[in-house]
Amino acid sequence: MKNRIFTGISIVLLCLATFAVQATGADKTFNDYQIVPVSNQELSGDVDKAWVLSYDETESPIVISLHQNKRSKHYVVRAEHFEVAYVCCKKGFGAKRVRAEYSKLPEVMTNQVINESELARQKILSPNELSEEDALNLIAAYLPNLVNPSYKHLLN
Repeated sequence: MKNRIFTGISIVLLCLATFAVQATGADKTFNDYQIVPVSNQELSGDVDKAWVLSYDETESPIVISLHQNKRSKHYVVRAEHFEVAYVCCKKGFGAKRVRAEYSKLPEVMTNQVINESELARQKILSPNELSEEDALNLIAAYLPNLVNPSYKHLLN
């Protein structure tokens, strides 16, 4: 009798949890995205190029700014509540924390949003240097995984 009650309660809780995940939109996929270039007149002095990334037309903008030096390209991805960098160099392409010289947000804020273990997994996404188009597409594909589940709403 106790096993039936326990099983019944377990089924009800599982159904409620499934409904809660669907109701919050946690099952949203980020396969569809749009990357639009920013005009040169809108760029600040230290930015070589920039794009706006969006997964949904109603979301807050995510800006990708390109900072180049002789050895690498830093794609700084910044939203209202987090920032992260994807770096492309001879050693490959992958995610890192934003260098202090490019950072505009408090580190504490970014630490809440970015998933540390996923950041470590994305350290090398490609062992090769990439074209800008390939880099932007990889950023759009992998960025949602960097955001902690409780902050996914920042992407839509």
